[in-house]
Amino acid sequence: MKTPLTILAIVALSLGAMYLFAPDPDPELVKARTDLPWQITVNPDGSSRVFDIDLGKATLSDAQGKFGPVENYAVFVRDENTSDLEAYFGNVMFGPLKAKVVVKLAASEQEKKELVARGGERDSSPTGDWKYTLSKADQALQAHRLVTTISYVPGTRGLDEAFFLERFGKPAATLQENEDAVSWFYPDRGLSILIDDNGREVLEYVAPRDFLMPEGVTVYP
Repeated sequence: MKTPLTILAIVALSLGAMYLFAPDPDPELVKARTDLPWQITVNPDGSSRVFDIDLGKATLSDAQGKFGPVENYAVFVRDENTSDLEAYFGNVMFGPLKAKVVVKLAASEQEKKELVARGGERDSSPTGDWKYTLSKADQALQAHRLVTTISYVPGTRGLDEAFFLERFGKPAATLQENEDAVSWFYPDRGLSILIDDNGREVLEYVAPRDFLMPEGVTVYP
């Protein structure tokens, strides 16, 4: 019986030494995630935090620290008095989740008109808005602008209603966009979700204090 006990002792000592001298694990790999799409923190002042970004307080530079380099900038013009300045990040990874991310940036209508005037030719967009890509010089000057909205487009297509119910719960209201697509609204979290049977789902986040419910929705009690 002495030989087996000796062997066990040696194995135990070896395992103990491996544990003692093994390198410390990367803290980024073991800490709890706080940047998943359903992890929304709402603050008493009506602002919110999602993807580790404080909407209305964080700058584009902060967003680049989270999402990586911006792939493109553009102003989307709906009419002569309404437009959006957006930065497009392309494919972004959140742990095992891949998605496309677009952020809207705070800018006055006059500032956006000036960006359009210095930009390139206009292109049409799927929404029907006119798209004006920013000039190279202007692209380099947007890092200070505040992020007001984040649009998150999951890389996995065909996510169904059960998937979103499990993670976000029942919406406060819905809107049937067409026979294939429905939007869900969570005003208390500043979130809207487009669920499309024939297209990509889109999650859009704004500060709850800035959330506007569209007309024609079905409100649940």
